[in-house]
Amino acid sequence: MANNYGLFFARDGLVIRMPVNPEKNDTKKDNENDDYNVLSLGPIVVPRLPALKKFSWEGLLPGRPNDPWVLTKNEFREPEFYIQFLESAMDDRVPIVYTPVRYYEDGTPYMTSETGMEVLVTSFEYWEQGAETGDFYYSLELTEYKDYTPRILQTQSGGTITNADAQTATVTRTRQIPQGKLYAGVTVKVTGTCHGGNGPGENGEGEPPTTQLSGLYGTVGRLVTADPLTPYPVMIRDSYGNFVGWVKEEDCQVVNQNGI
Repeated sequence: MANNYGLFFARDGLVIRMPVNPEKNDTKKDNENDDYNVLSLGPIVVPRLPALKKFSWEGLLPGRPNDPWVLTKNEFREPEFYIQFLESAMDDRVPIVYTPVRYYEDGTPYMTSETGMEVLVTSFEYWEQGAETGDFYYSLELTEYKDYTPRILQTQSGGTITNADAQTATVTRTRQIPQGKLYAGVTVKVTGTCHGGNGPGENGEGEPPTTQLSGLYGTVGRLVTADPLTPYPVMIRDSYGNFVGWVKEEDCQVVNQNGI
């Protein structure tokens, strides 16, 4: 049976899967609440905004592809590759995209609301132990990243401007996403076979098709491109956010701001 649970990272078009799943994957979210002592009431708590979400685990970077627990036998990379990938993200001070991909044994996805999230590598440690030649162990902590890039206001007006005229202000971010590129959250027009409720099967094949989509407008809920056993890697949601199913990349047309 294929292991349908995986931890993926992406940066600058490169998508990698961690070669071995950790025994434990921690997700932590706190609130920065304030405690006060109020006369006649005693201690109280004032709710504040939630702190940034954190993810952490310890894992193994195997030095050989023939170990039975290696999930990336067809795309095996030595531990040095993963070490350099994570350290360069810290050195370059840039976020990477973290995506946990979860399926039940029958191929049905779960926790699909957790799509790819931008994170910073806030702690990374690795070591060798015993006589395990070639193997490296590591400890990793990721922190949720929120884009705080200043926004640019552009005013647009037509004809002669008077005090009674209203100027239209548009807000654009300085961070640009290539046109036509699929990513989580982008609006797409889908025409093709839709495999509802199922991800990759045990042998890497899609489950029997459930419906044909013809010009459906929706959004990309998840995009899995690193696993070659995923023939239908794009998860689609409708305009209300409801899960629709899984489709091929070539069946998705990115819709720009003008609806084209």
